Amino acid sequence: MVVSERVRAAESDIDDGIRRLPAWNGRRTAILRRLMNLWRDGLELAYIRFGHASMFQNNESFGVAVAIEQHTNIGVFWCLKWAFEYAQTSSRWKPTDEQLVKLVSSEGVAYQMLVDALKFATVDGVEIVVDPDNRILTVYEGGNVSGYDHAIVARDHKSLLFHKQCPLVEDSDQLTKRWAAGEYREYWRWLRRIAEAAETETLLAQAGPLAPRQEMFKRPVVFRVPDPPAHLRKIQEDLTLTQQKIESRMKWKLSQYEDCPLVQIGSNTYAISSVVKTLASVDDYMLRVAVLVDCEQYNKVSGLREERMVARCGSALRAMGWNFQPHFHLSDPEREIDVYAAKDPRDLVIQLKSTLRPHSPWEVYKRNADVLDGINHTAEVLLRFREGALGFVVTDGYEGDYATWARSLETGVPVATLQDLDLIAGSPEGAFQIFKERAGIKGRPVSEPVPERDTELCGWRVRLVDTPKPA
Repeated sequence: MVVSERVRAAESDIDDGIRRLPAWNGRRTAILRRLMNLWRDGLELAYIRFGHASMFQNNESFGVAVAIEQHTNIGVFWCLKWAFEYAQTSSRWKPTDEQLVKLVSSEGVAYQMLVDALKFATVDGVEIVVDPDNRILTVYEGGNVSGYDHAIVARDHKSLLFHKQCPLVEDSDQLTKRWAAGEYREYWRWLRRIAEAAETETLLAQAGPLAPRQEMFKRPVVFRVPDPPAHLRKIQEDLTLTQQKIESRMKWKLSQYEDCPLVQIGSNTYAISSVVKTLASVDDYMLRVAVLVDCEQYNKVSGLREERMVARCGSALRAMGWNFQPHFHLSDPEREIDVYAAKDPRDLVIQLKSTLRPHSPWEVYKRNADVLDGINHTAEVLLRFREGALGFVVTDGYEGDYATWARSLETGVPVATLQDLDLIAGSPEGAFQIFKERAGIKGRPVSEPVPERDTELCGWRVRLVDTPKPA
């Protein structure tokens, strides 16, 4: 679907409004430094709320903390990119703190919402209607898909923060022509030590006047990143947001701060200590960086991960007495099954999907399209086996959302993860119900729509409505 000229005209007007914001009359390096400090401040506020939620078991405080952290990360990252693009090389004028806070909390967050809607509209994921007289953009998200949309979204808001992928990448994997996975991990271990040493203050709290003080967290700091060892320099280059990357139009590919968490200011590179510690503790973002840097090389080595997934399936299935056959071929018409297993009187079909951790509706759409293809493929080939054959789509971390589960409910082919293989091998008949309930699908279908959201952006009101476009 082509986004209409009226929508593009509204987008252009918003972009002009962003470009004309008074804050960009200030000096670029000064604005970048202050944005880094705002990033640090916002994250510290989120961590305080997380600590409060944990200490008093307060779900409302936890939700507030999640929102503060997400909005801070999104808003600051867009403002950093705009500062590289629009701020002045030299200037004595300084934007006020209030102007920069509004930039981060309003324009940055709202613009990400607009970008997501525009990308999703190109694949018919949403419909956008423009009211130019009242300067309103309404995004119609299509309404209920699975019957359980609201329940699944609510469940994901609580659980996805703590769900890791299982990338199955070995140190020797040459993910890009510039670096291997082992070097990437070594770089983060090196940088984490520097970040931890930079944190010198600990925040304490107590639940009441008579309660003992508890350590909450080390206060995050903005610190200068030194030059790494020579064999790790290319990794630091790929992880650093620079003027050159913005001028090369790469800003549209860099959708989240995890893609470029370091920032070049003048001749130095800076980072937030808590961000470094978070990214150093997981492998979830390594593959995203590899795709951005060298998609061709990434595709060459992706088959290694898929074979490791096959091996994982073999170990789990053989341990439970299944006859395991990888890369099973059917003829007339030809079809390939990643994993076929048999244990009389049952047949089991598993389709494997290696995914990247998505960070926008557009990326979710592409991930889901691949998973839906796997569900449909599995449902089709199941008809060619004995009655009662069971099928699963197994990923390296994704459990399914409202879009994929709509198809899973229709076909009886659920989405599971590598961590579920023992359950599938032990009781494939009972696994479907367990996976369905885990995704948030319980009881009777819930017709409650996702609540309407709206925001202001450069004189425009942007509305997100969970209904089809009115006729």
